[in-house]
Amino acid sequence: MNDRLPGIIITGASGFIGKHFVEQNANRYRLFCLARRSQQESGIPKHENIRWTQVDIGDFSNLQDVVESINRYGGADYILHLAGYYDFTMHDNPQYEHTNVAGTRNVLKLAQYLNIKRFIFSSSLAACKFNKDPDNLLDELSPPDANYPYAVSKRKAEEMIRNYSSLFPCTILRFAAVYSDWCEYPPLFVFLSTWLSDKWNSRILGGRGESSITYIHISDLVRMIQTILERSEELPQLATYVASPNGTVTHQQLFDAATKYYYGRPKRSIKAPKFIALPGIIVRTAIGDLLGEKPFERPWMMKYIDRKLVVRADQTFEALSWKTSPRNDILRRLLFMIENMKNHYVDWTVKNETALHRISTRFNVKAYEVMMRHRDFIINKMVDHVYSLDNGQVFEHYRAMDKLVLKWYITMLYQLIATSIKVGDRILIRKYIQAIAYRRFNSGFSSAEVVGFLSAFEKIMLSELLIDPEAQETREQLFTAVTIAIQMSIDEVEESFEIFEADADGIVPLPEVMPSLQNVGNLKSIITDLEDTFFDSLEHELSQDLAFIHEQIHQSD
Repeated sequence: MNDRLPGIIITGASGFIGKHFVEQNANRYRLFCLARRSQQESGIPKHENIRWTQVDIGDFSNLQDVVESINRYGGADYILHLAGYYDFTMHDNPQYEHTNVAGTRNVLKLAQYLNIKRFIFSSSLAACKFNKDPDNLLDELSPPDANYPYAVSKRKAEEMIRNYSSLFPCTILRFAAVYSDWCEYPPLFVFLSTWLSDKWNSRILGGRGESSITYIHISDLVRMIQTILERSEELPQLATYVASPNGTVTHQQLFDAATKYYYGRPKRSIKAPKFIALPGIIVRTAIGDLLGEKPFERPWMMKYIDRKLVVRADQTFEALSWKTSPRNDILRRLLFMIENMKNHYVDWTVKNETALHRISTRFNVKAYEVMMRHRDFIINKMVDHVYSLDNGQVFEHYRAMDKLVLKWYITMLYQLIATSIKVGDRILIRKYIQAIAYRRFNSGFSSAEVVGFLSAFEKIMLSELLIDPEAQETREQLFTAVTIAIQMSIDEVEESFEIFEADADGIVPLPEVMPSLQNVGNLKSIITDLEDTFFDSLEHELSQDLAFIHEQIHQSD
């Protein structure tokens, strides 16, 4: 990482806003990205200024290790707290308390440890009540007084931030609905998918079509955050800003613009009064429950028919010398959205379906936590198994190894399996097994002994992991993930040994020093890198090892 650049911790880095901010600012800042998804799964390219950690911010014990990792790479100056949970059920999901409230509290504690210069929190205009009176505008002083679960969780988080603002500067940003040229805002995606189709309800608008909110383009929002970071020293200790253009946009306006761009002329909408729309949605929801395909629309949404969320953000514009760009007005950008929809339909659908069907609790992070909890016990149990009297001939060559070296190899393999499950990428296991197979062949091991070692390791891992109470909900997924990792390792060993045996004369002994495989003294740092998924250097070393092996195997060709 470039230690001359300021450091930013970004929670929710794999989300829609976080992803755009990271991709646009990797050359400006050192970015410490915290997310439930891996960097690869998030589709964010690797960069020298990006360090990625998969973590659940709702558990503070996870964040304590993050502090050490961040300090190793020069520390952080700012925190951009984007992580948050929401859904469209209106039910009080435990994730609201776990992620939005407890998670925010934990990240604020993290800020204390790191002595940051500013804490930036992503709140929402949706935390404020929709006004029946369109002349009653929402601005920077409006209270987050809505009473549904998401809004309540945001209100609690804002209250905590105000309390912590005496310790370090804090900025609260209340976002409008954030969208891109690919849409990526679920309600708008559903509207467009309906209005621009041959569905029976493609022309129906609820009420008078006057339901309305404000929208902000992702590029304007990223620019706003950049402005706050750049002007941080000039800004007050605590302030709330509105990330939105002025005014509001109605469903009727969206419908007219969308159908005009798509069909060449606006279609005529059909208005469904609330007393008709509500029973219709209730019936559709009941049918969806029976068929297992719920419609996006929910009965609670009928409460907001013809209600307006009208914004006045003049104080924000003046305080930050920032304003949304006229060319990013939602009614103008609809043209770009619809062009993407027409010409890149697969990409359009994938991006929007991903945003629509968000995963709130990720199996891989929970599985990794379970594996870390049992790591030392499993490793010691495997070492004891190798040296037990019953396995004198089964593991003859393993028993001849120095016990500390054997434990290192077991620890390395275990951590690679755990990390591969966490990040959803098994490339490191494959590279490691390919390299280690060459070393085993050179040392006189048989394929059967190595395969037997891996099979025994699998049984010991599963016997301990699957009885953990926290693994019960995802027991089948954890079982599958471990068995797939071991089976892939076995296949790699068998294939590698076949190649080596076919060209035994071409096998050249490995050099005495291979840092990623032989230096036991580096175990702690390597394992730490794997735990944080800051393992670019390890992957590079393994790639170098494999390049050497392949060169030796084929040097006589």
